[in-house]
Amino acid sequence: MNQSAREGVTRLVALSAINCDDDFSRQPSRFRGDRNKEVEQYAAGSGLQWVSLRPTVFASNFLGMWGTQLQAGDVVRGPHAAASAAPIADSDISEVAARALLTDELLGQRIPLTGPQAFTNAGLVAVLGDVLGRPLEYQQVSDDLVRQRFGRLGFPAGFADAYLAMQAATVTEPAIVTHDVDRILGRPAETFASWANRFRTRFAPAEFAAQKG
Repeated sequence: MNQSAREGVTRLVALSAINCDDDFSRQPSRFRGDRNKEVEQYAAGSGLQWVSLRPTVFASNFLGMWGTQLQAGDVVRGPHAAASAAPIADSDISEVAARALLTDELLGQRIPLTGPQAFTNAGLVAVLGDVLGRPLEYQQVSDDLVRQRFGRLGFPAGFADAYLAMQAATVTEPAIVTHDVDRILGRPAETFASWANRFRTRFAPAEFAAQKG
């Protein structure tokens, strides 16, 4: 940071997370090395101009979580069908970050960023089904199966438990929806359906995606 200041850097835009104030036991990304709270605190205490962006789950996360499953069939298997999220398009985060860097209007703010609507896991799969024109189903599985799957994928110990705790929390307290993207960019945040349509081939069966390519 000192070197950056010497080189003339005057402003920091931190990429934190909407759940950075939650108990660490509900922050799975910490088990993969993320330090969202600390990054935000460092920016705020740096002595430079700063903005902290707190996005919710990136829409692109569903490419990794569900893309392979939907390429193989019409069922998504995961925890807590009633857990909710308001996914945000990565491009919306980028546009807000650019505004934070290029204007003074967001200085000193911690800004929660979400998509325009919250859905349950089952609801997100239904949206994908509408976009893809396929009868998709979300099948809730046991916590043990979720842990086994994360283990096979090489995720660190503790990640699965934190992910399950985060999901369970939104069953009783649905995901929040903010309208800060609208306020900052002067337009609505991209819907999950619109985002999914842009990436529809990533959820398509392999042979269909190959034909489109």
